[in-house]
Amino acid sequence: MVFLFLSVLCSVGIAVTFTFADRRGHPTFALFVVNYIVATAVALLASGGTLGIVRDPAPFALGIVMGALFVWCFFLFMTTVNKLGMVIPVSLMRLSAVLPTAGSILVFAEVPLLRQVAGIVVAFAALPLASREPITARTLRPLLHGGLGWGLVLFFSYGATDFLFKVQKEAFPHVLPYELLTVIFLTATLITGTAAWLRRERITPAVLLAGLLLGVLNLFSTYFFILALGDLPGIVVYPANGIGIILLSTLVGVLLWKEKLTLRNGIYIALAAVALLLIA
Repeated sequence: MVFLFLSVLCSVGIAVTFTFADRRGHPTFALFVVNYIVATAVALLASGGTLGIVRDPAPFALGIVMGALFVWCFFLFMTTVNKLGMVIPVSLMRLSAVLPTAGSILVFAEVPLLRQVAGIVVAFAALPLASREPITARTLRPLLHGGLGWGLVLFFSYGATDFLFKVQKEAFPHVLPYELLTVIFLTATLITGTAAWLRRERITPAVLLAGLLLGVLNLFSTYFFILALGDLPGIVVYPANGIGIILLSTLVGVLLWKEKLTLRNGIYIALAAVALLLIA
């Protein structure tokens, strides 16, 4: 569980860093390209500068696909927020963890204990309570009037991207995590770099500093997530990771930005804690 905790910690660090950067108006694509350059460089150094994965076509191709999906999910999330507002996309992104969880059971024959099944059900049932705003007829209206397609694409894209980490771990266990991450982040660098250049976004010293921190956190969040999938079943990692990020992010929001918890948020925290105890 140590690797899973470290992955959650880094993921929350990414959210905090990105929030600070957004509040200071840093250009998004410039920030992401610096982040991916740093993540690529650190992964390459950590791998010892050797990329044996390049001589192995299947995992090398998988790494390229995953890198492209990283950027695709980011673009898709921004587009969906513009079309549907914030509440529904965030909820769909969180709920997408049900796909790799189900995939771990159906594809890789992981058999959960009865208490874990109960924990998984509680975890996903409680997710709508995690958002700051309740899901109402008003927030659902854009989804039901022309936005359902975008919502489904977002849901399946995030779920598929997460599940590919499990596929890599089962199909190519010999691939070193840092080598895979070098390919993933290098692919993402090339795509976001092109986008930043087309949008003529400038990399200022402030963007460079934020991107540096973001890149290190991004790399180790993914690295520890891969290690967690090697130590624990996917039926534990996926729901526990989602719950952990939301719980810790909520705590950070209260302490750092003095956010107020509503009754429904309090109920979610209680249910999420129960779910974690059942799943672990």
